[in-house]
Amino acid sequence: MAYVPLARLHELYDGYRQPIRLAGQELLLLQDEGRLVLLANRCPHRQAPLSNANIAAGVLRCPQHGIEFSLRSGQALNEAGCAALQFFPLIYEGNTVGVEVAP
Repeated sequence: MAYVPLARLHELYDGYRQPIRLAGQELLLLQDEGRLVLLANRCPHRQAPLSNANIAAGVLRCPQHGIEFSLRSGQALNEAGCAALQFFPLIYEGNTVGVEVAP
């Protein structure tokens, strides 16, 4: 596996969000309530991009359909039966945060 840095730690803040295309996947790096997460940049409901989602108090709201997801569990909060957000593990290395990808 190869480490790919995504951001420098000193550049991160609550409200930070950065769409990322990596290894053919559309991802979204974001920080809310001091917690940094990397997730698939698509709503599991109908695949709408989440780059412009409303994010507050640990909840991400899809801008297209209004479905709310917990940023802790990924579970839909107001739509029974909707699949969860897909998270990817982050790796902290020195003053950066990144992800490992297959070479």
